[in-house]
Amino acid sequence: MKKSIYILAILLITNCTLLTDRCIGQINAPTISNLTYDSITQTGVCLFWSTDIPADAKIKWMAPDSNYQALIYTDSSYNAAQLTNHIVHIRNLRPATIYKYNVISQNQAGSSLDSGYFVTKSLSTGTVQAYFNHSVDITVNTGELANGNQNFEHLFVKQIDSARYSIDITLWGFSYYTSISDALIKAKNRGLKIRFIYNHTAYTPLLDTLLAHGIPVLRRSYDTTYSMHNKFWIFDYRYNSNPNIKYLWTGSANVSHPQFHSDKNNIILIQDESLCAVYTREFEEMWGSHTDIYNTQRTRFGAQKTDNTPHILNVAGRRMEVYFAPSDKVSVFLKNLILTKPIHSLFFCMLKFELPVVEDALKTAFNNGRQVKGVFDLANSTLPNSAYPRMKGQTVPNTWNPHADVFCDTLSGLIHHKYLLIDANTKEGNKILSTGSYNWEVPADTGNDENSLTLFDARINNLYFQEFHQRYIESGGESIGINGTSDEVIPKSLLIENYPNPFHQITTIIFRIAETNRVSLEVYDMTGCKVVTFENQVLNPATYQLQFDGTFLTSGLYFCKITVGDYSETIKMMLVK
Repeated sequence: MKKSIYILAILLITNCTLLTDRCIGQINAPTISNLTYDSITQTGVCLFWSTDIPADAKIKWMAPDSNYQALIYTDSSYNAAQLTNHIVHIRNLRPATIYKYNVISQNQAGSSLDSGYFVTKSLSTGTVQAYFNHSVDITVNTGELANGNQNFEHLFVKQIDSARYSIDITLWGFSYYTSISDALIKAKNRGLKIRFIYNHTAYTPLLDTLLAHGIPVLRRSYDTTYSMHNKFWIFDYRYNSNPNIKYLWTGSANVSHPQFHSDKNNIILIQDESLCAVYTREFEEMWGSHTDIYNTQRTRFGAQKTDNTPHILNVAGRRMEVYFAPSDKVSVFLKNLILTKPIHSLFFCMLKFELPVVEDALKTAFNNGRQVKGVFDLANSTLPNSAYPRMKGQTVPNTWNPHADVFCDTLSGLIHHKYLLIDANTKEGNKILSTGSYNWEVPADTGNDENSLTLFDARINNLYFQEFHQRYIESGGESIGINGTSDEVIPKSLLIENYPNPFHQITTIIFRIAETNRVSLEVYDMTGCKVVTFENQVLNPATYQLQFDGTFLTSGLYFCKITVGDYSETIKMMLVK
């Protein structure tokens, strides 16, 4: 009898221990996810992250002057509250400065760590200029005419001649134009510090001339199955404290006669110190040094590189996002952009399109009612993995049915663009442009050195739409129209989002319904308590915008739930004060 009681007691203790562990739920350390930052000012930023179980929040940060400075964190912030959604403001920062940070969340069982970089807003003007070397269709302008038929040779020489302190250059191709090499040599002779990173291919006579005049040129030597495919120039970022003369120059154009004349290309020029800081940090990872002389012991290209730059910027009040391949998962960013941002349409102009993750995202958006229109380069549209035959609805595996309105440019020269436009043909929507050197192909995502720049800006979106509309009509497409009213399609599925997010006080909730139905829209706090009900009535098919005012609410995570008939969706909204 005693032995039976003893065994029963052991079993009870064991079961109680297991039950207690499951009930307490704190035998594991927290796991950090969704780390990001926003609310960027010249002197502060707000960090956000989640933990799967309640934990505290600690941040450590520093401002390294290069990729090679030892990480010794000089500042920190701590919140002992045990939470799952963490919001931490960092203040008293310097403008246009890159910071490295660690976030640590801990409970009684252990801690978890994540890290990243952010950059503060600059004091620069933030002006943006776009140039195209072929004709544009100004009939779809919204107040400003795009700069078509531009002479890229003159633009390059003018920008080089106006530089005062430094020029950093990355190019896939550099040939033909002695006027540009002469301008660089003159710049060096008047005291500018110039650094040049080139592809692994043989030096051209122009590069030999630069080398002969003492301009250092570093050629990519790592894994030559891939390319140094960047095309960006940074003017006057180094040796200079004036925030209003620092420029980033990028786009699709290499320096060659075909690229400037027969091929269709774009250039975007942005005056912003923070943006130049981010691109310089990427440049110096490849250069292997933050000095004038490269260090081949530390040069990093392709798969050698790490994700070592901030991605979100505030440029004179407009959001920009920057990603470098292959380290920064550009295709994942583009996929999320395509699936979450467009309300009406997605238009693209692309040299190479052979990237399944982007094609799948476009197909999903298309099946949900978004317009998808594109212009392919003719020569590259016949490559074995090109998306063109499928998107065109040809008799091939995985064809699109119905097909998208995509065409091949049949005029002389290449379609050398690499840009995507969101909601360009409507008054509503998220006006976004994504451009840079990044083709939609697997090598661009796995081994090439590339840059992708995305601007959330209606003005620039329309300038590029004028370029797209011209290419689209030339290739056989019908006029889209400035407001898209002629062929606007109401999405089959419900769409809901809010902007800005995170928000300080007021955010706009946007939702779109495809058919007449009863609509209920409610906002809840993190405890599940209802904060407000916006709508509970029958609405007709349309896009609706409502303002949510969080003035009298506390900072934190809120949930906006919309119900249309028997279907509902919920989004997260972050209020930050």
